[in-house]
Amino acid sequence: MKQIIKLSDLTYLAPSKGVQAKCVHTNNQTFAFWEIDKNTALPGHQHPHEQVTIVTKGELEITIGKVTQIMKQGMVAVIPSNTEHAARAITDVELTDVFYPVREDFKKIGDSPK
Repeated sequence: MKQIIKLSDLTYLAPSKGVQAKCVHTNNQTFAFWEIDKNTALPGHQHPHEQVTIVTKGELEITIGKVTQIMKQGMVAVIPSNTEHAARAITDVELTDVFYPVREDFKKIGDSPK
């Protein structure tokens, strides 16, 4: 496993229109560096992974369980495993998700540019 990785050397995974990410996987975690277009909705879903979301640019409306809040740059959301969550980009958004354990499904999504 490489110990130093340049994000510019990675290819994007694009699971849906308006959403793309570059991912780094360790033995135990996945780090996903997302770019989400303004007005893109991320439908409600849940997964067994713990997730920490850090907004680094823009504004994101996020719903965790039954609580909806606007996240801005510098805000962090902690999403427990198996908790329903959804989001919508109010502006163009950049965020980092940290997942534990590794998101094996993110290794399987085809790489393609936005």
